[in-house]
Amino acid sequence: MTSTSPHQALYRRWRAQTFGEIVGQQAVVTTLRNAVRANAVAHAMLFVGPRGTGKTSMARILAKALNCTNLQDGEPDDSCEACVAIREGRALDVVEMDAASNNKVDDMRELLPRVYTAPSDLRRKVFIVDEVQRIKEGWDVLLKTLEEPPEHVVFIFCTTDSSQIRPAVVSRLQRFDFRRLTVPEIEGKLRRILAEDGRPADEDAIRLIAELAAGGMRDAESMLDQLLSGGSERLTAESVRDLLGLADAQTVLAFVDAAVSGDALAGMDVLDGLEERGRDLRSFMDQAVEVLRTRIARSLGAGASADRSALLAAAHRLAGIDPARGGPGGLRFQLELALLSAIKKQPMEAPSASSTVPAYAQATTPAPALAPAREADSSTSTADQAPATSGRARRSRPAEAVAPVEDAAPSSEEPRPPPRELAPPASEQTAPSAPSTDLEALRARWPEIVAAISEHPPTKPLIVACRPISVEDGVVTLGFPEGQSFLKDVAERRRSVLEDGIGRFLGRAVAVRCVATNLAVESLGGDDEGARLLAEARRIFAEDLVDAREVS
Repeated sequence: MTSTSPHQALYRRWRAQTFGEIVGQQAVVTTLRNAVRANAVAHAMLFVGPRGTGKTSMARILAKALNCTNLQDGEPDDSCEACVAIREGRALDVVEMDAASNNKVDDMRELLPRVYTAPSDLRRKVFIVDEVQRIKEGWDVLLKTLEEPPEHVVFIFCTTDSSQIRPAVVSRLQRFDFRRLTVPEIEGKLRRILAEDGRPADEDAIRLIAELAAGGMRDAESMLDQLLSGGSERLTAESVRDLLGLADAQTVLAFVDAAVSGDALAGMDVLDGLEERGRDLRSFMDQAVEVLRTRIARSLGAGASADRSALLAAAHRLAGIDPARGGPGGLRFQLELALLSAIKKQPMEAPSASSTVPAYAQATTPAPALAPAREADSSTSTADQAPATSGRARRSRPAEAVAPVEDAAPSSEEPRPPPRELAPPASEQTAPSAPSTDLEALRARWPEIVAAISEHPPTKPLIVACRPISVEDGVVTLGFPEGQSFLKDVAERRRSVLEDGIGRFLGRAVAVRCVATNLAVESLGGDDEGARLLAEARRIFAEDLVDAREVS
């Protein structure tokens, strides 16, 4: 017959009830047990440590020890009436409160009458206050009481961050520090739980849970409870990864290798696979950072690896990622930027004197004009007939192949607006061009050019910051604010994107030249927007410019 009793969480069923059942906090246990044995327990104590390390459990056990009628060598028997009442939460003289919701002055004032009232059933009144760092003004009410409390009262304050508690309060308390539990300590407790419940589990699964708990026993027990509720006959490492959204070790290693070697394509393939399998990118990033940290630590020992600098560079790139930034998709975008920023570490050819003008602009014969968007829509190229490919397939396309603009545009993008003018026939190109007409046309379509090139996020700050100054002999001169030479330097190194975008709208191949002008910074789109774009450009391209200056 199926039991109708409500489910009780594992961490509650397996909460330590005596000092001997506490895991990992031996120094605190020894001190408190000796204090109980000698009747020298402080009137006010502060338990400090990470969550899930046993602070509240220790406070309850101490309350039992102070009121146990059958105390044995400082250890409560957990069977007398006082111990049972405390364990079941019905002892009126053991008061537990959460400072997260009871932290105001009025809350503390309501507490004072209970402090000075004599115990009703037990020998000592014990007040256990959790999350005590949330109390601010309320301390003023309790300071005098903490300094000279009634003899029958013991205060036990628990916190995860003692730095937020006023020094005047801390000086009145006896402090006990709780440390994070080690992986073997957590593994031992999990094995006992599984053996008691008769649930088989692989050692790899137990170790994975212990590592993910990050030193917190309660977190480990909560994860185990969730996994056991899944109903699988045997707990395996794969089931742990599936339920918690984790990537396997090979996937993490593949991403770290790509980040270190600068193989952006391989790294993005890993991210594609994670997205297809629905893995959590935050957890994956934590896994990757841990692997990278381990590799760096090993490289510091005897026989250090030669790629230590590459490991450190990858670590710096990942350290700058903020998972909370950018909203949905923001974390993946930052990971992709970290991969792309590693490409510049690979050797590059030194630019030649003629590199300011692309090869197609240096040809002795005029380059054919690009077809207007309307003609591109009506053409029956093989690219239009090819089926849509995934992002991974598009990335594997060779970078050297230069396809026509209308073929290179993904099918998901909106159609490009038709160019304003077409290149003149070859017979007419010997005649001098009309710079003012070209410049006026370029300025008229500049918002469209900015919108199109802004689809490449790293290039957006560059195109927004500049303005067209002149168009002569196929060379477009872009002006940047004099105080923002940073952006001009980056634009010169990445002019190919600007040349492609501007040439697409003019209907012919152009070269781009970047100069500093007295262009006002306010023209970047407002003070706030301009400052944001400039800061974004500095964050994205800072390392790029450092490398450029070192080469020069």
